[in-house]
Amino acid sequence: MIGSVQSDRNHRGSMMTHGVRSFVVVGLALAGLAGAVVEAKAAGSPVVAAMDDGWQSVLRRWIGNGWKPFHTEGFNFLAPANTPKRWGAGLKQDAPVAFAAICDACSGVRMRLLDSRGIVLGQGQPAGNSTALSYMPMATEKASIELTAVGCRASNCVIRYTSFGRR
Repeated sequence: MIGSVQSDRNHRGSMMTHGVRSFVVVGLALAGLAGAVVEAKAAGSPVVAAMDDGWQSVLRRWIGNGWKPFHTEGFNFLAPANTPKRWGAGLKQDAPVAFAAICDACSGVRMRLLDSRGIVLGQGQPAGNSTALSYMPMATEKASIELTAVGCRASNCVIRYTSFGRR
């Protein structure tokens, strides 16, 4: 009987530990979800949703021409008017790369590809309400893509962008 009581206590202790672990995992998942929602709101989620049609048009154009997007949903960030933001862009010799961006409330996105010294390797070309740039690296090197909301009609504009590689 004593062995049975001890076994029952061990079993309940094990169940309690499992229950606490499950609670912690669920709590972390909910915290992560809440963080994602806050992040989406901070990036202007209603605005981002309004950009979806334009973004789908950009994706269709590039995918139809044999390119594969790095991130189909695009990366969204807030940018004050005429304030450049840079993002890392690793370049691989002889591996063509392309970049595309759209803006929610600006007259366009100025896009420049810069090497590690800040020298301009390429400049984006407007295509409708988006800006695109394609580039064939002659060397493997670290670079950055610089995006600027031009003529922003809000305190901050949302810019959505991604890069593409050849399929």
